[in-house]
Amino acid sequence: MRIEVLTALGSGAVLAYAVAPYKGKQTGEVTLFRQLVEQLKAGDIVLGDAIFENYFLLALLQIGDIDAVCEKNGARHVDFRQCDQKLGKKDGLIHLRKPARPDWMNPEYYNQWVPDELTIRVIKSKKRIIVTTLLDAEKYPRSSIVSLYLARWHIELDLRSIKSLMKMDVLRCKTPEMVRKEITVHLLVYNLIRALMARAATELKNQPREISFKSAQETVQEFHVLLLQTESALLPKVVKHMIRIASEHIVGNRPGRSEPRAVKRRPKPYKRLQHTRSQARRLNVYQRKAA
Repeated sequence: MRIEVLTALGSGAVLAYAVAPYKGKQTGEVTLFRQLVEQLKAGDIVLGDAIFENYFLLALLQIGDIDAVCEKNGARHVDFRQCDQKLGKKDGLIHLRKPARPDWMNPEYYNQWVPDELTIRVIKSKKRIIVTTLLDAEKYPRSSIVSLYLARWHIELDLRSIKSLMKMDVLRCKTPEMVRKEITVHLLVYNLIRALMARAATELKNQPREISFKSAQETVQEFHVLLLQTESALLPKVVKHMIRIASEHIVGNRPGRSEPRAVKRRPKPYKRLQHTRSQARRLNVYQRKAA
């Protein structure tokens, strides 16, 4: 099963999510993102990786007056010497021509809503080329665009928190309906933790990103029984105490952090247990006798 979440960069809260089968048609990241576009509002900025740098997707966002900041797609060649309009060093505007209609796209939508030309802005940073629809160089300086894209690392940390800290990397329900409910509950609790972090940051006059997610999660776990048993009149005091505890744990400043995409612990060379232990014992005895 594939899951795609739309998170807020400022707080890390999940705004919406889409679920699809693990493989097959209409299960890719861009397809799932199209289901989430309606959750965005005019003036929003979508921050994504290279897979979202797509002509038709950028055109779709343009319809809703939504901007995007993405890394350049590997299939697109950019020559800053041939920009249609230069805005500065390694900064310029490029006019893209409308590609041929893909098979999955409705001809009526293609002819009516996809523009014949799309203007994008390309910016070269130290390690990558960034593509954006924020075209005004005075309002959106090159350094601000680069800084915004570097903040995309927070999205990777959010996904790590959802999968690892929230133990959502392994779903235990057996039917599609129950799996969707399990995902919904996980994300609901995740947003509850993010709300506690936001309240703690407000008390300290800091940003929610400066509060430790792990600390806030442990605070919710320690107080959940007390929250269920406390009378409604006393709940504000309990919540205030939770906020104070969460605000004591501040995350250090780690600008420009980069980590290798690698697993430290190696898997053990054993087969996976795919039966109950009693069945596995009987199968093991049978296999030994057959040998």
